[in-house]
Amino acid sequence: MILTLAITGMLTAACNRSVIYNHYEHVDNDGWERNDTMHFYIPPVKQAGNYQQQVMLRTNNSLPFLGISIIVEQDIYPMGRKLRERIDCPLVEKNGHVLGNGISCYQYTFDVGNIELNEGDSLHVYVMHHMKLETMPGISDVGILISQ
Repeated sequence: MILTLAITGMLTAACNRSVIYNHYEHVDNDGWERNDTMHFYIPPVKQAGNYQQQVMLRTNNSLPFLGISIIVEQDIYPMGRKLRERIDCPLVEKNGHVLGNGISCYQYTFDVGNIELNEGDSLHVYVMHHMKLETMPGISDVGILISQ
C-alpha cells in the first residue's frame, strides 16, 4: 500500500514537470580534461516562466574521489546575461556507499537552481570540472536537464 502511494506520488510529480531539454555529452575515455568544457545549446523556450536546471553525471568505478566540484556557466540570449555556479557533487559516502543509481556505472543528478526565462530566450550552458587534477578519470558522461 505504501509502495503504491509512493509510486503514484512520484508519477504525479513527474507529470507536472515539462522537460524542455535533456541531453548528455560523452567524456573522452582517458578522462575529463580540465580544459574539456562540455557545451549545451538549449533552443529558445516557447513559454516564459521559471525553469529548474540540473546537471547530470554518469560515472564508473575508476573515480578516485568521494565527490567532484563542477562549474556551470550560462549565457542567456538575446539579452546576453551571464550566470556562473559552482556545484559540489557528492558521489560516494565515506563508508563506500555509492549515492548514485546503478550497479557498475552510476547516474547522478544535481540541482543547479532555477532560472527565469522570457519567451524566446535560449541558453548556452558550459560545464567543466573544478578539481586539482588536470584529468578526472571515472566520469563517462555529463548532461543537462531543464524542466518547467
